[in-house]
Amino acid sequence: MAPAWAQSQIFALAGKSTGDPNFIRAWQGCAEEAQLQGDRCLHLGAPGAAQARQQDAAILVALKKPLAGLAVSVTHSALLAEGALKQAAAQRVPVITFDSDLEPAHRALRLGYVGPDNLAFGRQLGLAARASHPRGGLVCILTDAKDPNLQQRLLGVRQALSQQADVPAGERLQGQGGWTEPARCPWQSGDNTPRAVKQVSLSLQDMQADVVISVGHWPVMDVPLFRAAIEPLKAGMAERGQAILVAVGQPDEAQLNLLRDGLVQAYASIDFMTMGREAYRQMKRLAQGSAIAPATATPTVLVQRR
Repeated sequence: MAPAWAQSQIFALAGKSTGDPNFIRAWQGCAEEAQLQGDRCLHLGAPGAAQARQQDAAILVALKKPLAGLAVSVTHSALLAEGALKQAAAQRVPVITFDSDLEPAHRALRLGYVGPDNLAFGRQLGLAARASHPRGGLVCILTDAKDPNLQQRLLGVRQALSQQADVPAGERLQGQGGWTEPARCPWQSGDNTPRAVKQVSLSLQDMQADVVISVGHWPVMDVPLFRAAIEPLKAGMAERGQAILVAVGQPDEAQLNLLRDGLVQAYASIDFMTMGREAYRQMKRLAQGSAIAPATATPTVLVQRR
């Protein structure tokens, strides 16, 4: 319990969507940790697909309150830098980022980052693909170009597959390390689950991809939809050795069943609850006038079929 004399403070966490289970867990971690200190952690944003302008507007509304700290998972670095984060700086509200960082040009607007090393997280997915296909093959990647963290993951996947640390950002693999990306890839998910499921199906059937990697959780957000699309392909996947690898938060039981049933071969998992707890701790330190590290890593783990 917080000391009786401690003054309650208000902190805010702005994920990319208030309806996204990962950001709900992050907020729950923040709220639970804040409650231990007698503080509050607000959950900012809007439900539905991630929208940078909605995120920016929600932060601007919250800044009308006496915020002691703000944590943001960045949807669009430049837009936020010119909008809500510029206003936060003017009001001297301490800002950190979590899950998705600002672009280097805008990082003066935040005091620290909490979350996975997204480049290393992408490499984790790439290494899992290499383990399933040591000689390489055809790979299709699902991403979302507007999100800075996903672009880092995409680059990490390509670095691991190509075994080249200096693989140019934004360029498809064309044989490096034995891996090739077809012209239609990477797919842009648009944070849309039905679209992502269709993209996975097309990659396996029409493009005969050896590996499909999603750097976000969109394909498995609706497990019945994913199962209905991929189960008819299971025999062919097994025969050709095709693999589906997906980045997720904490996989739920339905998602783990996809793994057990051989419809997904591996998840790279991020602990969003721990991320939310750590985001609050970092904001609290700043509110108390203490310095924080430029980056605080939170755990990731590869979950594979047993």
